[in-house]
Amino acid sequence: MVVFDPELAARMKMPKEMLEKAPELHFTMHIGKQHIHAALYDFSIASCLWNVHSEIPVGLSPFKFIYQRNWIEGVFRRCSVTFDSDTYALVPTPLFDENSCNDYLHMQHGLQQTQTGFIELTEVDAVICYELPEWYAELIRCFPNARILPLSALIARTAVAKMNQAKAEMVVAFSSSSVTIAAVKSKALVLLTTHEARTHEDVLYQISNAAMRLQIDLDDCSIELLDATDSTELLLLLKQYVKEAKSFAFPVSTNGSAVTQLHYLCA
Repeated sequence: MVVFDPELAARMKMPKEMLEKAPELHFTMHIGKQHIHAALYDFSIASCLWNVHSEIPVGLSPFKFIYQRNWIEGVFRRCSVTFDSDTYALVPTPLFDENSCNDYLHMQHGLQQTQTGFIELTEVDAVICYELPEWYAELIRCFPNARILPLSALIARTAVAKMNQAKAEMVVAFSSSSVTIAAVKSKALVLLTTHEARTHEDVLYQISNAAMRLQIDLDDCSIELLDATDSTELLLLLKQYVKEAKSFAFPVSTNGSAVTQLHYLCA
């Protein structure tokens, strides 16, 4: 039985003055398997004004957790929501047919999806189609202007922004249960993949496996790590095997989690 936690709800309330400024602000949210990250950004001063990170109580759906907050009381100028998912497919734009999203996902994952969505990645002349989460319809009713997409779409855009570099580069995003890797080689996006990863060793394994398949030398590869768990241990581990491993650099304040700042960067 799920019990409403008034103490948690009160602690995670958005300040009233922020809600009053909602038409001027960008609300970002990442919904993970066990955690939710949310933040409010003001573009005019390039700053994070408010942020919260919380574990989702066992037995509570992400939507019910959000519904217990006061976040839905304002209509924000921009609302971006990402979620952890490994069920997506990247399709070249000339071959993409929006009526065939289910077919692309079935070909990639061998599963029939009940709800699908897609978003264009004009930077690489491709479209990413993906399985919509169960809570999609409920969330869109509360945030009618929300852009809801898998985290992998933002990771791909971030990696593409680094194509001007001659060397191979990976952008690696780690949350509590999965790792997403986007790899750029010879100024082209050559890999976008998500795998289950529970430990830092799992992340290292997936990076090494990707490098081997793409014939990338980790001694001559740059890796930027976006760690939603806000831990330095993973970065220290990567530095033992990768010559150039660093945390992702953000142009705004250090408030907010790494993943909510990525929303701001890719807005």
